Amino acid sequence: MSILIIRFSSISNVSMIIPLLDSLVRNHQEKKFVVTSRFFLAPLFESLPNVRFAPADIRNKHKGIGGVFRLFKELKKNHTINTIIDLQNDWRSCFLRILFGLSGIKVYSISTNKKEEWKLLLQKNKKKKPLKSLFDRYQKTLTKAHLHTDNQFKSLKLNQTETIKKIETIYGKKQEKWIGIAPFAQTKGKLLPLKKTKEVIDFFDKKGNYKIFLFGAGEVENEILIDWASIFKNVYAVHTSLLLGEELELIKQLDVMLSMDSANMHLASLVNTPVVSVWGATHYFAGNLGWKQSKDNIIDVDLPCRPCSINGTNHCKKNNFECLQMIDTKVIIQKILEILK
Repeated sequence: MSILIIRFSSISNVSMIIPLLDSLVRNHQEKKFVVTSRFFLAPLFESLPNVRFAPADIRNKHKGIGGVFRLFKELKKNHTINTIIDLQNDWRSCFLRILFGLSGIKVYSISTNKKEEWKLLLQKNKKKKPLKSLFDRYQKTLTKAHLHTDNQFKSLKLNQTETIKKIETIYGKKQEKWIGIAPFAQTKGKLLPLKKTKEVIDFFDKKGNYKIFLFGAGEVENEILIDWASIFKNVYAVHTSLLLGEELELIKQLDVMLSMDSANMHLASLVNTPVVSVWGATHYFAGNLGWKQSKDNIIDVDLPCRPCSINGTNHCKKNNFECLQMIDTKVIIQKILEILK
């Protein structure tokens, strides 16, 4: 019998399951777990024993009501499930858990956090109070299902000998400090002006004793990264060279990662790489800081209007995202240098 865990959303939110899933595997060795999520995230779960991954193609094969019903039938056919843990709680996961619930299977779902999020957004001129982290909300849901978790997770155990050889073939053996930079985010409210990111790259590239790896996804982003790699001497665009599982191994070898409030912050957290994280319209008080990442490494500007968004999708009332424009690249550079020392 297996416990099914459902989470379909962003890479960030799905990757935040890993530390708790690791503790579930250690603390409940008699149990088996199935995780259903977007198909390309399978590499995140490959190293966890007693965990099987059930890929969901929510944009094609498993799209819409009919697609969810198709996914339900596939899960029923391939796995013997006796408990459902819904860490998504949207219409898709709700329909899926209803289908399983009709079979008498126990169902537990994460509670929504909308009321608390609105309170955080309205705390403009008062002392802001942090919300419970998403890790805590996941943990609370798992506790309801009588599952014990802890905070002992340190890093995914990749052990990918062939991947290491591939990285060395492309980029050479590590002899200097390696810096990762993930300059993009899904929304403008999370995106440091690219001019500022180039200033950071230029500083470390001119030093000559660093290699800088640029991480991104999508055609437009990739074109920008390739262009930057051609301009600078010690800069490499990663996306065209490595798959997700291979990127994790490269991130593990980094000395530091500079990231927006985006997926790469969380991927770096999974392999115990320190992250200098940049926050604009969003705020780590919303509970989305990477696993065990230090708050001392957060770069932001304290403005009364922050946060104006939980996920970065809200429109900036000033129309210029002043919170990002005001960030000084010298502060970012100094923080990276502190970590490297």
